[in-house]
Amino acid sequence: MYLGLSIENSVVNAAILTDGGDFVWQDSVALEQDKIASLLAVCSAITEQANTAHPGLSEKIAVSTEGGFTSQPSPPDGLKCLIGTDLKSNLQASLGRPIALASPGQALALYESRFGVAKNCAVACSLYLDSHVFGGVTFGETLWRGANRIVGAWGHMPLAWPVPHELDGRDCWCGRTGCIDCFLSLSGLEEEYYTITQTRLDIQAIAAAADASDLVAANVLQVLDDRIGRTTATIINMFDPDVIILGGRLANLDRLYQTVPRKWPGYLLVERSDTKLLRADPDAFTLAKGAACFAADPAATGLYQLWQTSRRGSDQCSIPDTASGWVLHNDSLWHRDGDFFRIKNGVVQIGARLGRRVGNR
Repeated sequence: MYLGLSIENSVVNAAILTDGGDFVWQDSVALEQDKIASLLAVCSAITEQANTAHPGLSEKIAVSTEGGFTSQPSPPDGLKCLIGTDLKSNLQASLGRPIALASPGQALALYESRFGVAKNCAVACSLYLDSHVFGGVTFGETLWRGANRIVGAWGHMPLAWPVPHELDGRDCWCGRTGCIDCFLSLSGLEEEYYTITQTRLDIQAIAAAADASDLVAANVLQVLDDRIGRTTATIINMFDPDVIILGGRLANLDRLYQTVPRKWPGYLLVERSDTKLLRADPDAFTLAKGAACFAADPAATGLYQLWQTSRRGSDQCSIPDTASGWVLHNDSLWHRDGDFFRIKNGVVQIGARLGRRVGNR
């Protein structure tokens, strides 16, 4: 059984996934203080609750988080305790377990590929639109993370096909300007409305105003439609996915699922796209469930995917008894690092004279 956690601004959610693929437990604990000690205490408490409810949890835990990655900055308007923090090392020291971190977009993509609207899709992309913008890519039920573990960082690509006023100094928290995060995040949308009206409204109020024939609110949402259209068109041009999944609070705008696909013909190479734009599961525990899926994935603990039997027709892969540390999972072969290997007639052969080394992608 595998435990997944999702760290959000005021709560830590948790979910357990069994080896058989069922979610059997979920819970949440409020985060009362924005301090690393408080966050670690909450994560420790909810992990203990999970272990009490279902003894025999796997050692490894995966965590969905917007910040706390050592290789990239943390949003300044999120949990302040994550800024400049090595969350993975802190959690490993506090919980005494191996920890894997994933962004909300990656957790969302993995959950939807296994249990949600992207199930049975060959390629799916997620676009998580909330306080900030995150994304993920799955091939079948496998999350693609990349050499730098940043696949799906749509939020920090420039907005595609910008009009002149969109090029005017929009500073992003990552240190650059003009990032998609500045335009498609909740704060970006709300700032757009404020710039025009000098009135602060949240997304629900802006949507309600648009429904009540407020021309400014309606225009702000129309511009949002077009910007999401350009962003998703870019994703289609790159990955040509079966589905694009929208998650986060902005995904609750019903209009997007009609208006955004109408924007695609102006930006795609093809005249008609077969890609579907779908809403993610609105369950509050979706990200924790996605993290639990990630904990069950060999890639979560640093294993490298080497060979996939489904790409080799009817070939089967066997692992010799002497090949320690190798794993077959979801028709794929994995190993942690270091060994030289080759695969001949579906059998792993290991030896120093062989040409490929684990870790070379």
